[in-house]
Amino acid sequence: MNIFIIGSGTFGTAIANELARNINNKVTIFSRSEEKKNEINNFHTNKKYFPKKKLSHSLFCTNEYSDIQNADVIFLALPSSSIIANVKFFSNYISSNQLVVNLSKGILSNGRTIIEFLKTELKSDNIVSLKGPSFAVEIIERADTILTLGYSTKKQKEIIFKIFNSTCIYLESTQDINGVEILGVVKNIYAILLGIVDEQFSFTNSRFMILSKVFDEIKVLNNEFNGDTKTLFLACGLGDICLTSFNNLSRNRTLGKKIGKGCYDSKEKNMVVVEGVHSLKIIMSLLDSTTQKKLPLLNKLFLFFDSELNEIELDLKEIYK
Repeated sequence: MNIFIIGSGTFGTAIANELARNINNKVTIFSRSEEKKNEINNFHTNKKYFPKKKLSHSLFCTNEYSDIQNADVIFLALPSSSIIANVKFFSNYISSNQLVVNLSKGILSNGRTIIEFLKTELKSDNIVSLKGPSFAVEIIERADTILTLGYSTKKQKEIIFKIFNSTCIYLESTQDINGVEILGVVKNIYAILLGIVDEQFSFTNSRFMILSKVFDEIKVLNNEFNGDTKTLFLACGLGDICLTSFNNLSRNRTLGKKIGKGCYDSKEKNMVVVEGVHSLKIIMSLLDSTTQKKLPLLNKLFLFFDSELNEIELDLKEIYK
């Protein structure tokens, strides 16, 4: 199976390297950088992201956009903020016969999910979503990892399960593509909030009181964006929410802890590039006032980032009134 990875950052490299372990896969990763292309092809490293790791010798890197025409499966591993700018360079070379896999988590500034954008831009419905509790630094170390596949057809599911044979990636699946996409967005937002909670509340009871409210709000948002409630209990739901919210490798949690400690300057707000902040503002702009009232924690976080305040105070009586 010919596989093409758009994105040679941490996650794209980790997934490409793991897929290359399946001897039936021929994996190509794309980088515009001539220097990085030569590094991966000649030295089998990507030292910018994994300075101490050797990559699979069968992994090939290209900087030719047209090489994507040879792929059976295309993985998109880019930050959501750069997807529109980058996908247009490939769109003329991609056909509906090729299966596109979205690994990116986020929502576009116009409120569309990445899947919705790709279907329009590529004029294809042959697109699936793959999300779950996964840090690239652990995948590159071959840590057993589970991801949720959001798919439409039986053929799509069969292809994805086949190419991940003999890898450290385990798969589960659902036809609720929208739920998989939305949960990948909101988990980053609430990871910021739970980072704040960890710094402001010393009692475990209080922390998990708020966590219960977080799950309630995520359920409201999932329903609002037409996700299936069952998807909440898959790896892309509770699994990814917990990984992002309780692990210090998470940039969103780290930002939340900084805010919770009172070490955050309001002047930084316009410079923050953490995915959760970007997604928070877009999500709030899409909700009507009735729905917003059901989300006191989300409102509190939004008002903080929309103000000149340096600190945020979470009042349990206010949240649970």
